[in-house]
Amino acid sequence: MKVFLNRILVVEGKEDAAYLSNYISSEIVITNGYELSEATISYLKDRPVLLLLDPDEAGASIRKKINKLLHDVVNIEVDINKCTRGIKNGVAECDIEEVLSKLMPFCMNNVTYFPYIKQSDLYNLGIIENKDLRSYVCDRLNLGVCNNKTLLKRLTYNNIQLDELNEIIKEYKNGNK
Repeated sequence: MKVFLNRILVVEGKEDAAYLSNYISSEIVITNGYELSEATISYLKDRPVLLLLDPDEAGASIRKKINKLLHDVVNIEVDINKCTRGIKNGVAECDIEEVLSKLMPFCMNNVTYFPYIKQSDLYNLGIIENKDLRSYVCDRLNLGVCNNKTLLKRLTYNNIQLDELNEIIKEYKNGNK
């Protein structure tokens, strides 16, 4: 069973996100190392964030940068001695027990994860083929810059319901932008 966190989990790379997504159902945002974009910072700005970065110099540098830019950040640090599954010593190489033990205080108990909006809903609403509509929806819901896959994830993790999405699309179609 996967755990659901009450915060957005921020990691350094795709390998970290892929590894952790086997055990965590919450939204995971990737910094791409030092390449943390303005769009990502904007999306995270007023949201609760857990930073789980590699226990190395690069991770410390990224952590320092993010802590300067964001307000509601909790820093999670793993024991580098328990991150030895591979050649590197990063989050993707940590024993999952080490990671989960650090994240447990932020797990929501008895939460069942349901994707409220499906990809077929986005298609039926015209969002998949209309970039302007998708941008409007993302802006209106303060979801940051999204492609279709990211939009679907963020709608789910932010508990946006289909009726709320329909109202925003009505606004767009009626020109109440």
